[in-house]
Amino acid sequence: MAELEPVELRTASSSRGPVRAGISRWRGITGAFAAGWVVVFLALVVAQLLAWGNGDEGPGASALVGHFVGGVLVGGAQYVADRSDGVRAGLAGGAVAVLSLAMLWLFWWS
Repeated sequence: MAELEPVELRTASSSRGPVRAGISRWRGITGAFAAGWVVVFLALVVAQLLAWGNGDEGPGASALVGHFVGGVLVGGAQYVADRSDGVRAGLAGGAVAVLSLAMLWLFWWS
C-alpha cells in the first residue's frame, strides 16, 4: 500500500479588517430591523383578520397601510445597503434606522 504524504492546505488571506467587520455588523443590525418590520406587518394582518372574524375593529386600515409602506421603504433601503459599498451603503443603512424610528414614533409611541 502506498504511503500518503501530508499536504499543507492554504487558506485565502482575509482582507477583512476591523472596518469591514463593523460594516457587516451594521448591515446585520439594519437587516434585522427590516425583517422585524415584515414580522410586525404580518402580525398586524393576522390581528386584523382575527378582529374581523370576531366582529371587532382591529388595528385598522391606516396601521396596516402605514406598516406596509414603511416596510417596503425599509426593505428597499436594506436592499441598497446590502448591495452597495462605501458611503451609499452607509446612507442606506442610516435610512433603515431613520425609517424604523419614524415608524416606531408614528405607530407605537405617539
